[in-house]
Amino acid sequence: MDSLHSLHLSLHEGGLEYQDASGLVFGHIDWSKSGKIQKENWEKKGINPTKIEQVYVQICHTHFLLIPQKYDSPIYRIGFLEKALGEDTLIGQEIHVQPIPSELANLLFLIPSDWKDLISYWFPLSEITYSHYLEKLLPQSPENGLSISIQNQKACMVLRKSGKLVLANIYPYTKATELAFYIHSIRDSYFIKWNSNSIHWIGEIDSHLYEELSQFKIYTPTISHEA
Repeated sequence: MDSLHSLHLSLHEGGLEYQDASGLVFGHIDWSKSGKIQKENWEKKGINPTKIEQVYVQICHTHFLLIPQKYDSPIYRIGFLEKALGEDTLIGQEIHVQPIPSELANLLFLIPSDWKDLISYWFPLSEITYSHYLEKLLPQSPENGLSISIQNQKACMVLRKSGKLVLANIYPYTKATELAFYIHSIRDSYFIKWNSNSIHWIGEIDSHLYEELSQFKIYTPTISHEA
């Protein structure tokens, strides 16, 4: 797809990041200011909404459920989500379903309706595709160990043992200490043998976070300490 005709959006509680396929046009919009953004404002950013054919939207939050395909059914889907996330969580949300063939499972995730309405308003002629970040991380995770990817103060985690998926979670954190203690709680709960191959970092991560985590005996690509 021509970079001038596609756009990538990353949604989170604080707002959204946008970037064209070439990576030359990018930026951030706070939700508090998003209501003031009109279609013509995108043109000032170098993006013509009427020429955007594809909008790829990625979301990373805790409102998801990974369910075996043999148990998933549109009839019972809402009930499963209410049981897992709480009834109030579904208010003002839309349910999206993403098949994960490698796990023989479906990833059910929620997207706030007002976020979707805003994107549809900005790009009414575009084909809009929504995906959850776990959809990307699950197939990337090695057969053994804890895979971690940091996205906007959230740790996306997948734990496998001998190829078997035993944990998939999104953990919001505000400090490195919170993240370190959560990682060690996974270590203890699942009896992970702690060494330099225990953690697989996927994607870019701030070097300061690496340094802080290393103080708590969390293995990082640059600094490692034996537990």
